[in-house]
Amino acid sequence: MSRRSKQIDAYFLQGERLHAAGRLGEAEQIYRQILAVDPKHADSHHMLGVLALQLGNPDAALTLCDVAIGLKPLVSSYHLHRAHALLALGRPEDAITACRVALRTKSRNAEAYQALGHAHSDALQPAEALRAYREAVRLKPDLPDLFNNLGTALRNLGWLEEAAEQLREALRRAPDDDGVRLNLSSVLKELGQTADAAAMLDDALRRRPNDPVMLYNKALLLLLLGRDAEAWPGWEQRFAAGAVPGRGGTLPQWNGENLNGRTLLVHAEQGLGDTIQFSRFLPALAGLGGQVVFDAPPRLRRLLSGMPGMPPMTGGERADVVCPLMSLPARMGGGVPAPVPYLSAEPARITRWRDQIGSKGLKIGIAWQGNPGRTEDLGRSIPLRAFAALSSLPGVRLISLQKNDGTEQLGEGFAVETLGADFDAGADGFLDTAAAMMSLDLVITSDTSIAHLAGALGRPVWVALRLVPDWRWQLGRADSPWYPTMRLFRQTERGEWDPVFAAMREALARITA
Repeated sequence: MSRRSKQIDAYFLQGERLHAAGRLGEAEQIYRQILAVDPKHADSHHMLGVLALQLGNPDAALTLCDVAIGLKPLVSSYHLHRAHALLALGRPEDAITACRVALRTKSRNAEAYQALGHAHSDALQPAEALRAYREAVRLKPDLPDLFNNLGTALRNLGWLEEAAEQLREALRRAPDDDGVRLNLSSVLKELGQTADAAAMLDDALRRRPNDPVMLYNKALLLLLLGRDAEAWPGWEQRFAAGAVPGRGGTLPQWNGENLNGRTLLVHAEQGLGDTIQFSRFLPALAGLGGQVVFDAPPRLRRLLSGMPGMPPMTGGERADVVCPLMSLPARMGGGVPAPVPYLSAEPARITRWRDQIGSKGLKIGIAWQGNPGRTEDLGRSIPLRAFAALSSLPGVRLISLQKNDGTEQLGEGFAVETLGADFDAGADGFLDTAAAMMSLDLVITSDTSIAHLAGALGRPVWVALRLVPDWRWQLGRADSPWYPTMRLFRQTERGEWDPVFAAMREALARITA
């Protein structure tokens, strides 16, 4: 090795020491000085990429890692940090490829297996993530956050008991890590251990009383427990917590005060079912002394336009103040306003679907599948075959209200009628579904937007719920404060739908008798 190379290596080691000590500016200066002397010094390109990642610039990190790889293609750590840059850029599939290259160049690279787990998690592939994390544990169990990662993958697979066990181990290894405490509280909540979940969150909040993530998760737990008044302030933290994407813009927030001639823009957020559920609050804004406009999802505008007192719907005209739709109960003093029904179907469509459906039998509209791409759907949707328990009752007709996802399950050996390819095929959502519901005797559904639509129309609706459901259905009750025509049928064992549908069959048998 030449004297010049030895000097560069010594200088590079000094940069690495400064980097490890958190003196990033000084480390960067050294790396750049080395590149001024030797532009092909791959390690300096790589470490500048690592610095860029630490400073929140994944685009630059990716470019620098690519330069380093071009100079020295077989260094595992270069591909590993390239994978981290791709993850930060929201490209998990490409990150999976980069991790696999890192593992080809160094097969026992625990850090690469951990990053591979992250990539599979982001790609919504929890089983593959679990395999990668377990391999990382086998190789290097002391890697930071690894048992937390493992517990999260198990939770995403629905293996809650094992998830809790691994998260407790993560907390044992890192007792001051409130992120682990938060994840464990979520798993405990899903196991129905709400007191332990609350204790975990309260412990974290004692140290971090203003943390929006902790406040938001405590609010979700309070809402599940039916303690709405306590929950709404924490519910307001959902944007700061990153649970819901912010709308952006510079308009000041409306906080319940009189408008005094100003214009309030209310904007929808989250899913279509959420919009249907919370739109009931909009007519109550009419007496605020100003104008109210509602930026509704385009697919729902026609359905919502028939609501009495609905403000004008807009694509976002000029306004003075703004409020997210699901913040209205928090800013209006709580409660559930508006009598049911507050939505209605179009008369001409009612006539059309009444003629097509006919009057024969006990007509039950069914829906079973939510959006499978959302992590919340785990355990919420129902296999269509569970409805077979109802189909054999005398006079019962099962009529599918399902669209898109889940329709591939039709034809599973029992009769389910469909309403044709043109059923709700237009740009406006739920118009035919709402009209068809007016000719049905009952709607039975999983926790989807169909449940909210039937409830808002005042139709008899039964909802099949997992053991610990979404917060809005609370715990233990058979009715809903949101929808008086709704009846809730709950799992008594996690993942078991047969007892739920056996209870429904018994209730239906009494009706048909």
